[in-house]
Amino acid sequence: MKNLHLGVIALTIAALGLFAACDNQPKNEQPKAPETPAVPETPAKQELIYIDGFSTTDPHLTVTVSEDFTTATIYQDGKEFQTVTEEFGLASDEATVRFVDANFDGHTDIYIGPGMSRTANSLLIWSEKEQKFVSVHNGTALQNPMLDPESKSFFDGGSNSFCEYGIGRSTFDGDNMVIQEELTIISSPEEYANSNVEHKYTLKDADQKVLCSTETIDGLPELWQKIANAYDF
Repeated sequence: MKNLHLGVIALTIAALGLFAACDNQPKNEQPKAPETPAVPETPAKQELIYIDGFSTTDPHLTVTVSEDFTTATIYQDGKEFQTVTEEFGLASDEATVRFVDANFDGHTDIYIGPGMSRTANSLLIWSEKEQKFVSVHNGTALQNPMLDPESKSFFDGGSNSFCEYGIGRSTFDGDNMVIQEELTIISSPEEYANSNVEHKYTLKDADQKVLCSTETIDGLPELWQKIANAYDF
């Protein structure tokens, strides 16, 4: 009798287990659609950096310029680190010191001069190779500097004559600043022949080959439209 009672209990437990298993079977539900992956945010377009965007202070660097504008003394955390001398002067008449990553390598560089001016300015970039600041040039006076992070370009513009304005685009090859293109802008059509151009805007490469010549800004490549507008032409 005892064995019969145990058998009934076993059958009851088995039946309950079967019922539970059946109850856990998936219902006739519609399959869920896979989640749509989030659309990545479009990176914000990097804006031009004007001279006013160059900081006049740095957490670790300070710079003094001699009265004759020929020598810059660089201090790091209050200790003299280096002097840089330019025989013909680091600046012409005003030696404002500004700090900016001018060659887009992640290191702070030093810009000396009045900035938006017709007078000369100087650029001292940090050289990874030499482990010091070196003076760089692109064959111009580095007037009116402007940086374009998108193209990693350094622009500078200045008056060539009373009616001619030139804007150069340079990039960096190591410690060297290399001129890539130059835009010549002539304000008076009567002067086109004297400047060997046919239109108001003439874009040339480093070898002076004409890349584009147009009477309107919108005839220029997109980058140069942005730059000409930034320089208010």
